[in-house]
Amino acid sequence: MAASIGIITNLKSRRNRAGTGRVQRLSAALGGDVLVRATGSLGEIRGVVEEFIDAGCRYWVADGGDGTLNCLVNEGASVLEDRGVWDRRSPFPYFLVPANGGTIDFVARKAGIRSSSSRIIRILVDGVRSGRAFTTADLPTLEVVGHRVGDPEGSMGFRRLGFATAVGGIGQKFFEKYYEAANPNPWTIIQIAVKVGTGHLMSFVPYHGFPWMERWKDHSRDMMSGTRAHVVADGKVLPYESYQGLHVGSVDVDFGTMKLFPFAGLPGKLHLVAGALTPSEASWKWIWLVAGRPIPGGTWHEFPGESLEVRARDGEVLDPVIDGETFAGLDHLIVRPGPIVRVPLVK
Repeated sequence: MAASIGIITNLKSRRNRAGTGRVQRLSAALGGDVLVRATGSLGEIRGVVEEFIDAGCRYWVADGGDGTLNCLVNEGASVLEDRGVWDRRSPFPYFLVPANGGTIDFVARKAGIRSSSSRIIRILVDGVRSGRAFTTADLPTLEVVGHRVGDPEGSMGFRRLGFATAVGGIGQKFFEKYYEAANPNPWTIIQIAVKVGTGHLMSFVPYHGFPWMERWKDHSRDMMSGTRAHVVADGKVLPYESYQGLHVGSVDVDFGTMKLFPFAGLPGKLHLVAGALTPSEASWKWIWLVAGRPIPGGTWHEFPGESLEVRARDGEVLDPVIDGETFAGLDHLIVRPGPIVRVPLVK
């Protein structure tokens, strides 16, 4: 029986960590015209994608959050490019469905998909079987290309599509802290920000008797230490040695407690952020991020553009975070507009 829908379930996502029971229940409930596949490692995703393509699945469901969706897009892009059937410039040729399985699910939020994963899947399956034509949201992506430390000089072998990236600075360090939490959620964002501001204030207190105070001070110093880099934003060379902001978004992002990249979405444009802040500024100007507004100040640059190029200084290494996933060991990268992906509005 031909399949129209392929569902990839990430066993390491927060909701699916209990094991393969969910996969078995979905397979039994949905029938033979829906392929349900579980993955426990990144290496398994390519084989699942190839199976979806060969089976004729027009809809690909990421049951596991933004990281699962990111892997699905990128493995799909790699397979399609290797087969010579997609040029990475035209819209992605399959419908992608984020199914609210992660800690933030910002892509699903952007597409207006709010229901539970199980309900989204059921509505999609019933709609496809009945011949329903879903309205789609066309979401722009960004592409990160880069040079890994140790690769031949001049090569740009790293290549990744996504919707948001923190190349360095506070955003990149934030994700490290965010995923250290036992149960990361939107309120974790506020907790991290409060610790940054409070830890900075504590640095002016000479008393050292409480270990937790020292931990908060260290937390604040690490978050605000910045990334040493040469930066070119939309062709303009920026003069700073260290950056607290090196972020790019292709869609505006709503974390629930914080909104980012309000300039994203203009045709052919990304939301670029490249800025330097003093520790005192960084300790309190996060309030503008919570409000969904650009941070004020002459050394903070935030605007719609088409490229951000970053070269690490003095042996520093770039570990960009793309859609919540960290990719370590780069020393040069360029962020530029990527292709459109089409998301059915399953409501």
